[in-house]
Amino acid sequence: MGGLLGKWVRTITIGALALAPLALTVWVIWMLIRLAAYVGGLVGDPALNWLSRNLPIFHDALERPLVAEAIELVIALAVLTIAGLFAGNVLGRIIGDITASLMQRIPIAGMIYSSARQLIRSFQSPAEAAKKVVLIEFPTEHMKTVGLVTRQFRAEETGEELAAVYVPTTPNPTSGYVEIVPSDRLVWLDWSTSDAIQFIVSGGVTAPDTIRYRNSAPGQAPNAPPPAIAPPEDAPTDDAPEEG
Repeated sequence: MGGLLGKWVRTITIGALALAPLALTVWVIWMLIRLAAYVGGLVGDPALNWLSRNLPIFHDALERPLVAEAIELVIALAVLTIAGLFAGNVLGRIIGDITASLMQRIPIAGMIYSSARQLIRSFQSPAEAAKKVVLIEFPTEHMKTVGLVTRQFRAEETGEELAAVYVPTTPNPTSGYVEIVPSDRLVWLDWSTSDAIQFIVSGGVTAPDTIRYRNSAPGQAPNAPPPAIAPPEDAPTDDAPEEG
């Protein structure tokens, strides 16, 4: 009995490992569908409620949860399609600017909308894709984790160059941490943002055979991208004349 039980447990483990990628994919797709259905519900609920009150055939159909969610999903896809068509032309940009202006007049909503818009625009920039993915010392100085540089700035007191780094979590990269790290402690990788997200979602399975782990090797210059920010105007320079 003990041998049969052990073989059964091993078989279950092998089956779980075999189905894990499919299960994760289905879970992510299901979450996206639920999110789309929620968005579609916000847009379509008033119309569906009106149809349900005035047309009995719609009332009977909407009593079924799957039918209601399917309709909400279709509405969400229609809204996204219309938004995609408008976003690429002049009229869409005008509407986007008007929406941003209206949102920024609402104290809390304006702050969230502006931050989210800047973050998405930052990750959409293909020219800077190879300058965003880094390794930082997190959660301790003896460990490294993959992060995405969202902004660079300077310390007011010392002029030291700093970077704001978003550290996504596995397997859900939409949650994570924001760390402020000295730029000279970053290890810059030649990965695209897509490469980094695949690495995080897969738990490190989707990764190259080699990876730069330290800033520099003995006798080599540190690995860093071109400076992203200019020094402050009052910062001292090496060629400034000495007083006295």
